[in-house]
Amino acid sequence: MNISESGLPYQTDLYKNIVIQTIAKAKHLHRTLGNDLLKDKTFLNLINKLDQSIEATQKEMQSIGVISVCSECSIHGEGTCCGYRTGYKCDSILLFINLLLGRSISLQSKNPHRCFFLTDKGCSLRARPVICVNFICSRLRNNLSHKQLVHLQEIAGVEIEMLFALEEYIKKYSSSSANL
Repeated sequence: MNISESGLPYQTDLYKNIVIQTIAKAKHLHRTLGNDLLKDKTFLNLINKLDQSIEATQKEMQSIGVISVCSECSIHGEGTCCGYRTGYKCDSILLFINLLLGRSISLQSKNPHRCFFLTDKGCSLRARPVICVNFICSRLRNNLSHKQLVHLQEIAGVEIEMLFALEEYIKKYSSSSANL
């Protein structure tokens, strides 16, 4: 395996560069469409519903212990989640949504062996890729009851549906905009 100057496989640097390019595209969307979208009533309704559904998912994850299990696993490096390729799953629309939700997006990864967006306090993204919202590892499946898992997935499903609706609205809006 070829190793880059950073001490990581070249493929890791490739993923990092792709993520940085995706962030740049999201910031361009924010500059060109952000103010107009923030005046659009349909958009505001969708982003508020998404934010509420994210909050509901986070609340449920906290109450059944998912957040503590995931945090411990990510800190101690036991799991496969939040690997360096995970950030590659974020597209510019998803990152644009995070900017519109008030998140700042750094061009520096905290740990080159982990997801670009993983910090010491967890994920820096408010709106996350579907895989990050929906994935249930074997450790969680073994620690949670079937009823808890089903309930969590029902709540997370609403978040995923709202994210999809908002992403589709932004795509339609941006394709009809003269700003792009």
